[in-house]
Amino acid sequence: MPIPFYFSAPECMIRYFRINDPYRLLGLLALIGLLFTPQLIDLPPVTLVELKGLVVGEKVAEGFMPYSEIIDHTAPLASWFYGFCNWLFGRSLLARHIFAFIILFLQSAFIGMMFIEKKAFTENTYVPSFIFSILTLLAFDIITLTADLAAFGFLLLALNNLFKQIEFRVQRDETLVNMGLYLGLSSLFTFSYLLFFPAFVLLLILFTRSSVRQYLLLCFGFLLPHVLVFTIYFLSDHQFDLIQRFYYYNFFIGRSALISFTGLLVLCSIPLIYLLPALVVLNRNARLTKYQSQLLQAMFLWFVFALMHAWLSPDLRPQTLLPVAPAVAFLLTHFFLLIRRRKFVEFYAWVFVAGITTTGYLARYELLPVNWSGLFVPAMQSVTGKKILVLGNHPELWVQNRLSPPFINWELSRVVFDNADEYRSVLLVNKLFKADPPQVIIDPESRMQPFFNRLPALAARYKKSAIGWEAVSN
Repeated sequence: MPIPFYFSAPECMIRYFRINDPYRLLGLLALIGLLFTPQLIDLPPVTLVELKGLVVGEKVAEGFMPYSEIIDHTAPLASWFYGFCNWLFGRSLLARHIFAFIILFLQSAFIGMMFIEKKAFTENTYVPSFIFSILTLLAFDIITLTADLAAFGFLLLALNNLFKQIEFRVQRDETLVNMGLYLGLSSLFTFSYLLFFPAFVLLLILFTRSSVRQYLLLCFGFLLPHVLVFTIYFLSDHQFDLIQRFYYYNFFIGRSALISFTGLLVLCSIPLIYLLPALVVLNRNARLTKYQSQLLQAMFLWFVFALMHAWLSPDLRPQTLLPVAPAVAFLLTHFFLLIRRRKFVEFYAWVFVAGITTTGYLARYELLPVNWSGLFVPAMQSVTGKKILVLGNHPELWVQNRLSPPFINWELSRVVFDNADEYRSVLLVNKLFKADPPQVIIDPESRMQPFFNRLPALAARYKKSAIGWEAVSN
């Protein structure tokens, strides 16, 4: 009897994962690990989102409180998540990529088990796990350790509860509360995931017979984690910092694409080529139960909502497409299961794997028209190995230095440094400089001078330099 997680023949890709055997996930782990290994051998440069997470995590690990002491808009659970990752890995990108790979594999396993439990297909299969895992190889950015991975995990838990609610015989009040709770937690990791709440409400209206009371339970579950976070800041008298620097800023933040729409189309070309015939085959040949048809309709709408979320996301990049992947995996699984001739199924599967993997690596080395310049952060060598404060939007200076004190988001920080005549701004600057004094202040527009005029003790610790200010050596 062959060992269950080995492939018995090179042409049995879909047949291998088609069998309802959890040990098949070990074969999936081996396959994806093999395809992912080149990314570990030749790590890509640090991305802007990764660097932001590194800096926020360092400051949280040092004991600074988000919003009141860390001047940034990163979601609260994301900040604490980055602090935990900093405690585990420091600035090691290799360790972070491996951890992100493990998280994505566990999520792919959960997707397969969820669809099996919910009888989403005509047969129980781990093909959705296989397809989802291959989709994560679209771009190196997907397998980076960011708060989006944690937010997506809670989104999957909410989706699982949505399926429970669609299945009429398993409708319970706690399902709605849990669904709202998971959606609330996901939005506290990545604020843009807030957009999925109205999407879930619409799906419940279309596919369930939920009462008004149950919708109120959904809202209660969603608001509960937000109320708890607000209570924490209220008890420390920093609720206005939370409102201004998290809720208000994220509601009105502008959209910026870290990768062009054309580049995303190039990366997604193979899945798009497969999706078009999949929709045609599903429309003509699918023989599904009423419940399975409802799941199919729900996942198609999910696909639309996830695309809308990606388009409205404040930082468009490949990883923002992660919520689209479960719907694509769902639709393509139906496509592969409906093809009757095994040789065609296996051929299409191998082309799918080879096409996505090749596209991902060719794009990584810019052999395809994908421009990564908006995503990468080039290190600046003008100042290295220092604790620095940057009064401007220059995150590239963080790569070889440590940010001190934690004025991270320049738009929010500028509100402080442009109002030196306000007591609150002077008090905040004095407090953070005492707690985390920088060695170098990059100050091209002399924004520190008004604060030094009001804080002579602080001014005595710095001298003017060509790039701003430097600490006076004792």
